[in-house]
Amino acid sequence: MKPDYESLINAGLSKEGIAKISGCEDQEMQIRMLRKYRYKLLDEVHEKQQSLDAIDYMICKIKK
Repeated sequence: MKPDYESLINAGLSKEGIAKISGCEDQEMQIRMLRKYRYKLLDEVHEKQQSLDAIDYMICKIKK
């Protein structure tokens, strides 16, 4: 099954990444590529969460 182009665009994949995934006929390989991208996004979420935590800490510290 070919991945949905719009969904991949909405997920933030580059055109090159989409072409690589869409051009692959091996579904297991497609899943591996999508999981790899998912882990990358999750790492970015964790980094942003750490930034938010630091800002929240500073706000709390300033209020006291």
